[in-house]
Amino acid sequence: MLTTNILDNFKNNKFYIILFLFFLFYPISLVFGPALIEVTIFFSILTFSFILLKKKLFLEDNIINAKFIFIFLFILICILSSLLSDNILYSLKSSFFSIRFILYSFIIFILLRKPNYAKNFFKFNIIFILICLIDAYIQLIFGKNIFLYDTSTDFVTGFFFEEKKLGRFLITLSPILVGMYLSLDSGNINTKVINSLLFCIIIYMITLFTSERVSMFYSGFTFMILILFSSRLSKKYLLFIIVPIFISISSYYLGISKFNLTVKNTINQITENKTSFSYPSAQHRSFMETSYKLFSDNPILGIGPNNYRNKCSEIILKNINNCSTHPHNIFFQLLSETGLLGLLIYIYYLFFIFQKILIFVFSRTNTNSSIFFLLPVLYFLNPFFPSGNFFNNWYMAIGTFAIPFYLYFNEIEFKKN
Repeated sequence: MLTTNILDNFKNNKFYIILFLFFLFYPISLVFGPALIEVTIFFSILTFSFILLKKKLFLEDNIINAKFIFIFLFILICILSSLLSDNILYSLKSSFFSIRFILYSFIIFILLRKPNYAKNFFKFNIIFILICLIDAYIQLIFGKNIFLYDTSTDFVTGFFFEEKKLGRFLITLSPILVGMYLSLDSGNINTKVINSLLFCIIIYMITLFTSERVSMFYSGFTFMILILFSSRLSKKYLLFIIVPIFISISSYYLGISKFNLTVKNTINQITENKTSFSYPSAQHRSFMETSYKLFSDNPILGIGPNNYRNKCSEIILKNINNCSTHPHNIFFQLLSETGLLGLLIYIYYLFFIFQKILIFVFSRTNTNSSIFFLLPVLYFLNPFFPSGNFFNNWYMAIGTFAIPFYLYFNEIEFKKN
């Protein structure tokens, strides 16, 4: 049972139990708003501080992974960039307080090393994500979610009500849960693979109707990585590739409005006129041009985190008709706001992720399931697609969540081999 393993030793580990409960409910906080995220992280860091003060945590020599050191270095660069910017306090709020997400990732990394914590997290949150999926499908079919909330949107939002976040949430949490399911020791591997394939198909199906084009692509990519993983156990699993293709084609030709609207909007955005293809769109290109101009004026440390919105209106370029709060692209945002120093660390992590994924893809025998934990990080840092604001609280909270899972489960795989 979920509670048995944890509460038996409550008296001896009460601070760890409190910390674990915050961790257990963290995915729920991602659904129900930024305020709950902030409360969860704040009290987690506070509880962790109590553990340190009471000397109940002994940091082993190898627990502070080098990847965390580089992340902290990136935060320091952001803080320095803020201090040298034109809007110091505004920018410093984004850069300095970003450290809370890295601290929380480190806390999760420590919690995963405690006996049964990972397994209990998986059991609880697989149930939660299935409830989210049931709610989303109810909304798709009946137009209302399980709270009888009637959204005015033309796409499925689930528990996010009017906000277009369901797809991003699912493509972040689902690879983590799949990776955990395949990594945990108990159970037959073939049963696990079939269950994981069906789970990813269900995720892919609902992302078709969220009007989140990037999330739809990412859920398909997660499925393809799972197909590659599965085919190394048995070639019969390759047959599953037909399912999402059939679902996509059927949804289009059956005229399901929520999916067709996504297709139509995608075509309109990437087509300058009736005959030509253009990616990125003219609007996104203008944001990129603005970013590059801001970078060229401040090449070393950039203009300061979250300052794009303040400096955009000062740049007058031929093709720019409007400004935005951020460039809608991670690469160009970090280029303009953190300069070369911030960008170099970003490129280091990007190279690391692409290297690991390419090694997995082109290996015929690699069945290291920790690759699934890298996928949400890739989706967070991907420079090739439009993205949210890197320094947005919700976006960073969900984007950094998979990092400690990869570090922990990759460590486990390394020890096995």
